[in-house]
Amino acid sequence: MISIRRATAVDHEVINAIVQGSSAYDGVYRAMLDGYEVPLSQVVQEETWLATDGADALGFYSLVLEPEPELDLMFVADSEQGRGVGRLLFEHMRALAKARGVAAVKIVSHPPARDFYRRMGAIEVGLAYPARNVTWVRPILSLPV
Repeated sequence: MISIRRATAVDHEVINAIVQGSSAYDGVYRAMLDGYEVPLSQVVQEETWLATDGADALGFYSLVLEPEPELDLMFVADSEQGRGVGRLLFEHMRALAKARGVAAVKIVSHPPARDFYRRMGAIEVGLAYPARNVTWVRPILSLPV
């Protein structure tokens, strides 16, 4: 059974392993993750939540509420793709945002994830242009909560 719980400092290492192990960032997209680490402060201070089956971490998300509500990170372990973990995490994030009084959540999407977010109800509202080690255009979506 999959459960979702608040991430703690103990989860920092496994969260970064999920990020670095993501095959969704292979090829041209790998540059975005080169040298990237989810900061420990983000794990413990922001709304960072972990999906687990009791033994293993399956995925996580991080919702940043200030200055603008944004789904900053959402990753599902490659071995768990297609099992509904992403949907569970997304629905949890939406419920949490609603409980916090958020009207809409911004999502700057990894291009291959665009269709997932659209299926989940997010609306494409713009584009984020290349900056730093991100050399491709990313869709910006808004999720009405």
